[in-house]
Amino acid sequence: MKFALAICVCVAVVYAQNKEVVPETKTRDLPADVLRDFPGSCYASTACRMFQVNQTWPLTPFCGRATCVEGPNGLIERVEDCGMRPKKSAGCKVSNTEELQGLFPFCCPKYSCEPGAELVFPTDEELKEAAEARKSAALGPQ
Repeated sequence: MKFALAICVCVAVVYAQNKEVVPETKTRDLPADVLRDFPGSCYASTACRMFQVNQTWPLTPFCGRATCVEGPNGLIERVEDCGMRPKKSAGCKVSNTEELQGLFPFCCPKYSCEPGAELVFPTDEELKEAAEARKSAALGPQ
């Protein structure tokens, strides 16, 4: 009995030392794709079909969902996703790998960090540099 209690206490101490970090989800509005034959509907390229105003669809194979919304200047695709991914951080790892194939928001990664470890997110400057590098790579040598 004492042995079982000791095991439970050890597991509780280890669990209490690791902190789980759940980055915030992000919502943004984009101009909706509208096909000329279906002017009152949003076209979802990830689903290859039309959606009516206020309908929501998953963004599979990405972790997110979108909703067709009437905006002041036409239709809007309101996109919700997991937000910015952190850099690889020593002492932190994804803690919900089994759920990553699920639907939003459950497919968003959660991170478990050891004591003293923190998630580090890219700066705006790093994001700009990465975007320029991808752009240059896509265009090839000039």
